[in-house]
Amino acid sequence: MSALERVSRLARAAVFAAVCVVVSAGGHVLAGGAPVAAPALFLGVVAAFVLAFVLSGRERGPEVVVGVTATAQILLHELFARSAPVAVAHAGHLHGEGPGAGMTVAHLVVGVVSGWWLYRGESAFWLMVRLWGMAPLPKLRRLLVGAIEPLTTPVRVVLVAGATTYRRPELVRVVRRRGPPAPPVVH
Repeated sequence: MSALERVSRLARAAVFAAVCVVVSAGGHVLAGGAPVAAPALFLGVVAAFVLAFVLSGRERGPEVVVGVTATAQILLHELFARSAPVAVAHAGHLHGEGPGAGMTVAHLVVGVVSGWWLYRGESAFWLMVRLWGMAPLPKLRRLLVGAIEPLTTPVRVVLVAGATTYRRPELVRVVRRRGPPAPPVVH
């Protein structure tokens, strides 16, 4: 595995873990009101990161990305619920006894929406990889240098001797005809 591939996999896995954990923990806090324990957050980030890193070796379809994201949402909810210090009944479920139907549906909806968003990001990433592979190296190098340092091209001013200035055209005679064309005159 090249260094560039390793860096891209690490970055994409970090984005996946951050989205999954932030969305799940945020929803958990908003629904239950109790903060998530720091060790549970850490364990959730590590688990989501490892899962994403393992799966990010090649391009995945929407069914894999959305499915893994929705599953991660449910598992993170279970982790956060079981690590809560006190059983808190709220939003149709009891922490520590598993999610109720409303909480499961909420996590699935959030998982599908965030999974679709992550899939679109992955799709854009892989499109860029394919385009990068097809780009000729000199043009690519120029593009990258241009992004870092703006390219300057010399400005040429050409003076033409005897150039005339622009004048408005004179209106000669305007013919206006309305209606259908006149029939041809036969002699």
